[in-house]
Amino acid sequence: MRKTAYKKTAYKHLLLISLFYALTLISSPVSANEKKEGGGEGASSVAALEPFTVNLSSFDRYLQISITLQLGNPEMAEKIKAKMPLVRHSMIMLLSGKESADIQNASGKHELINEIKEKINHVLEVKEHDGVTDVYLVNFVIQ
Repeated sequence: MRKTAYKKTAYKHLLLISLFYALTLISSPVSANEKKEGGGEGASSVAALEPFTVNLSSFDRYLQISITLQLGNPEMAEKIKAKMPLVRHSMIMLLSGKESADIQNASGKHELINEIKEKINHVLEVKEHDGVTDVYLVNFVIQ
């Protein structure tokens, strides 16, 4: 009986992961949209990263997360595209080192947002006001 329940659970996880990757292939890795903030002279843009699915540090759960970055400088979208392997690597290392209990509540998510900003700005070699100024969690699922 346990083997049957395990097989059903494993099959469901495999199906969900397959569906997720199929949807990921359809979407583009980074899209940037310029927008004026407050009608001022400075333009900012947003960049949507491809979704991430990582095992959390305890290996009994995984995190599926979609992130959109608010950029302080429209040219940062191109810099992110150019450094995408480094951006994805740093995100995978950061996310896979987390415990599910640490990121389930609001304060844990706020801390994660700050860590994401710091990591990506470090990869881009820029200060926060020029690089990633905010991080929006578009999708956040722990299973």
